Amino acid sequence: MNTLEIKLEIFDKLKNVEDVSLLEKIRTLLKNAETSKVYQLEEYEIQMLKESEEDIKYGRVISQDDLDKEDLEWLSK
Repeated sequence: MNTLEIKLEIFDKLKNVEDVSLLEKIRTLLKNAETSKVYQLEEYEIQMLKESEEDIKYGRVISQDDLDKEDLEWLSK
């Protein structure tokens, strides 16, 4: 189904909706969709992600349990 077909289907269904609460929820959803933007990563964020992927690739990782233990040790100092 292409974009136009989906929109037409939605319009057809909306014409018959009498539930004010549902219509308000749909309006809120559409307002949120208008304001949501795709986040553009900064160059340093892209570099950090690349470094993270490389760490994962070469096994330079730590388990969550080990990380929690290190945090507790650090906080107790």
